Amino acid sequence: MLERIREGSQSLWVKVFLVLIALTFALAGIGGYIANQPEPSVALVNGEEITQAEFDRAVENERARQQQQMGDFYDQMARDPRFTQQLRTRVVNDLVNQKLLEQAAKGQGLRVSAAQVKAAIRDISSFKVAGQFDNDLYLTTLRSLGYTPDGFAQVVRRDLVTQQLVQGIVSSEFVLPSEVDATQQLIGQTRSGKYTEIALADYLAQVEVDEAAVEAWYNDNIQQFAVPEKVKLAYVLVDAGSIAEEIEIADEEVQAYYEGNMSQYSTAPQYRFSHILIESGEDAAAAKAEAEAILADLEAGADFAELAQEKSDDVFSGEQGGDLDFIEKGTMDADFEEAAFALENVGDTTGVVETSFGYHIIKLTDIKEGSVTPLEEVRAEIIADLQDDRVKQRYYELQQQVSELTFEIPDTFAPVTEDLGLQVQETEFFSRNSAPAPLDSPAVLEPVFNGQLIREQLNSELIEVSDTESVVVRVLGHEPASTQSLDEVRAQVTEQVRRERAQVMAEERAAEVVAQLQADEATGIDFVALDNVSRQAAAHPRAVVQKLFNLRAPAAGAVTVDTVNLSSGNVAVVALTGVQAGTVDEAQSAQLQDQLVNSYMQESYQAVVSALRADAEIEILLNKADETQN
Repeated sequence: MLERIREGSQSLWVKVFLVLIALTFALAGIGGYIANQPEPSVALVNGEEITQAEFDRAVENERARQQQQMGDFYDQMARDPRFTQQLRTRVVNDLVNQKLLEQAAKGQGLRVSAAQVKAAIRDISSFKVAGQFDNDLYLTTLRSLGYTPDGFAQVVRRDLVTQQLVQGIVSSEFVLPSEVDATQQLIGQTRSGKYTEIALADYLAQVEVDEAAVEAWYNDNIQQFAVPEKVKLAYVLVDAGSIAEEIEIADEEVQAYYEGNMSQYSTAPQYRFSHILIESGEDAAAAKAEAEAILADLEAGADFAELAQEKSDDVFSGEQGGDLDFIEKGTMDADFEEAAFALENVGDTTGVVETSFGYHIIKLTDIKEGSVTPLEEVRAEIIADLQDDRVKQRYYELQQQVSELTFEIPDTFAPVTEDLGLQVQETEFFSRNSAPAPLDSPAVLEPVFNGQLIREQLNSELIEVSDTESVVVRVLGHEPASTQSLDEVRAQVTEQVRRERAQVMAEERAAEVVAQLQADEATGIDFVALDNVSRQAAAHPRAVVQKLFNLRAPAAGAVTVDTVNLSSGNVAVVALTGVQAGTVDEAQSAQLQDQLVNSYMQESYQAVVSALRADAEIEILLNKADETQN
């Protein structure tokens, strides 16, 4: 329990659930909620789909998170298909849990107001500059992700509803003051007693080991002497990194690329719009009538910005007089764009435009002329792009050349060295679990150890180890799996038998000491005193301290005794004589109370998710979706 409390105090899960908006924004990306054409699903949760796109974004974000945590070690782990499969399974289950919570919140009829949605969006750190909500950043971010303010508000509304459910689950937990005091006393508890060590070395010299005992131990533990199958390889590595070092891009190539791709470095005119939105709600006719009334007011001379502030259901643009900033085609609802971009002059206003979000009145407020970025500003970018393309092309060509040469003459790498200048490298003997880089990949190890390459000792096919590395290997030597003979390990086995027999003798002596302590007859034995020892005491063997705290509290005037084996091989006899409760520190009580509540909240949340999963119809279609993609 104490370990769970410590873990809970370090975990951010509670904070994440209480700020569910930020979770959604960070995990799947706002762009993940754009409505597209039907696509494969990875799971069905009570009939509702989790799409392949949602899953792919969540996987990529989880990979990025793990790569940031593990650094270079992540690349090595990611080569293992089992690691990738575990990651994908975990992600799809997390998405299923999220969907179940959404459904549960909806089923309970939970709702949020427009003001709550507005406040939640304003609290998202991604939309803040210097701690303050920035409307331009908000609109720019949504546009870059292909999302409209209205659509994003709907996403936030959904997540706020789910947050209500989660808060209802976790915030109902509480801890009594007596629990806090009892836990604090338990954590700070100290114990007193004593211990003595029965030294293994004292019995080793007394042990006699005969041949029969050695043979019996060897046969009973023969698996410990298994020697794995090993191979020795020659290989040729095709490395894109080495190719990149040899590629140079001439100025003429940069100029030609710039002129041939001028559209990439020029911007079309940009148009800035303001709008007034009346959401359809449950009465579309009333909403349309309201929009037409506003249009009539505008035609009668009313100020557009004032009406947007007063009437628009888009609360954020409304505060800015309806301003949507500069908009590019393809970022808004199709009906909205058709009407908006038909306006020709600054100040022109559309009629009432119906979209999937409601009824709009749109005004063209500014036009920004197009521009061309000078070559010098994008030279480095062009060189990098050209070099990347050249490396990919040369890497592919080199792969084909190596593949052809090693296939045509399959028992040597000489043509590869002579014609392409690639170095042939050799390994020492290695097993599946000790392969050197870049051969420590299932893509290489599976064909190497499957038998055919070992039997033929010919060049393999070209094997792609990663996106930038490929190899061709040939087996030079093979050592089949075997078992070390008894003669090879006789000294090791003899010593092990001796230690085990000495251990039994030490344990028998320890049992005698326990009996003497219990009878209060332990004389002539040197004990080490344990006075008010805490759980974290480092002055004594860790196993002794753990045993001391595992013993039941003795009755008054009595002693509780037990033995424990130490890592040194010695056997310790541990006696507990007294237990002292920790003190209650009022200054720490509040922090401990929070830790206990967090621990209870986590347990409650997990219990609710488990219950939802037990009652749900869940169909995992992950493998089927992968097959569809392939």
